[in-house]
Amino acid sequence: MNTFSGKFEYLDLSGSAVQKGACSFTIDGADFRLIPETGPVLAMDLGDIDVYSPGDYRISLNLYTGNCIILSHLGKTFQSICHDFQEAYQRRVLQCLLLEDLEEIGRFDGFVDLDSSGDDFSGPAELRICRSNLVILPAATRGLHWRLSDIDRVDFDEAAYRLELRSQAGRIIITKLAKRTREFMDCLKSAMQDLSENKAVILHSLFPFLSPDQFMQLAGMMKEGHAIEVSRMEAVHPRIKPVLIEKTVCPSMKPYFDLLEKRLAVEEGLFSGFKMIRPEGQNEMEDVGSNEISPARNENTELEEENHASSGEHREENDDDQQQVLHWFLFPLAVKPGLKAPARVVAWEATSHSGRATYFFHIPSAGAEGRAMNTAEAKDTVEPSIQRLNRALVLLNFRREPIYLSGDVLAAQLRYRHYAIACRNLPALRELRASYLGRAIHTTPEDWEKQVNELLARA
Repeated sequence: MNTFSGKFEYLDLSGSAVQKGACSFTIDGADFRLIPETGPVLAMDLGDIDVYSPGDYRISLNLYTGNCIILSHLGKTFQSICHDFQEAYQRRVLQCLLLEDLEEIGRFDGFVDLDSSGDDFSGPAELRICRSNLVILPAATRGLHWRLSDIDRVDFDEAAYRLELRSQAGRIIITKLAKRTREFMDCLKSAMQDLSENKAVILHSLFPFLSPDQFMQLAGMMKEGHAIEVSRMEAVHPRIKPVLIEKTVCPSMKPYFDLLEKRLAVEEGLFSGFKMIRPEGQNEMEDVGSNEISPARNENTELEEENHASSGEHREENDDDQQQVLHWFLFPLAVKPGLKAPARVVAWEATSHSGRATYFFHIPSAGAEGRAMNTAEAKDTVEPSIQRLNRALVLLNFRREPIYLSGDVLAAQLRYRHYAIACRNLPALRELRASYLGRAIHTTPEDWEKQVNELLARA
């Protein structure tokens, strides 16, 4: 906790000073407190600052509300204050981007031009290369990140010393890295190569029977963190699906998997994905106590069932390699068993890592109920919804709490405050929460199926 003294101005949307004068202010973890000599005090989360901008012996804090706090007359401690404030602010930004547990391997200052849907900007930024992500912390806007597995091309212009990254989401042009340009490029490529090597190890451990040509074909389809139709994988080799299920669906999960597969809206509509799990975030994989009460279910009963459901699962995770990899499946479901109508619900099931519940989501883009669903329609309507859902789950690093906890709980409890801020800043998370239908706890297959029927009846 650091406390400093100076002067402040609190400006409204028009730039007029609502309050000003001498003050002290404290940076305490994720909290910022402003104590004026006269007038009301202010306490807020550092994540409520959209832009932190030091300069000309003053610090501007642009808030998400549009108001602004200006700190000045900070004396000889100005540089120290800037350093401490920036460190605390960027740490909170990463927490509110749900990236706090990333393993950082390189940090660089440069100039970024981003051309991406909804995130365009141009300006100086700090770039952090992590094991699985490239994090961009701009000086004049909110932070963002790209997953390394999403990057399709890396081009370097020798003459302009310009690095261009391309993905399906857009492109990033990075310049002004000066003497560290080569270092940045080597660091980025090394991280991407490590990710590719890890993927190769995982796929080879799953499918050692593939020929070299088949392996390369499958590896080209399957990206870490992405969802892919299992039927596309089967087209490479017919043994892929049964082996995938055998090796990635633990025995205690198999009854739930089989029941979901029977309810697929399209027989070949199953999707699968995998992701290396960040060790620091593995506890996030487990559903902890929730204040949410499902209809007709007592809260204490639900939590007791949840804890009971998880009690035996850790015993099945003895393989050290598997503990670092999460496998999951996405099931586009018919609302009623045997009804081959357009899927209106997707079930997400983690099958290899501490899953305690099946999660269900609406498909807003599905066709009208009762209309026959052909393969082309499934690709045109269901697959885009599944891919958006999958991207949001990966963005969360598969944390469950930001999905099922109510907005009131996220807003009111300090331990969930970073999730509330993430909901405000991340459209993908808002869309995921809006599509959330409910969850069925893994107790017994019979009780679980009753929960599923209740959920689907509301879909």
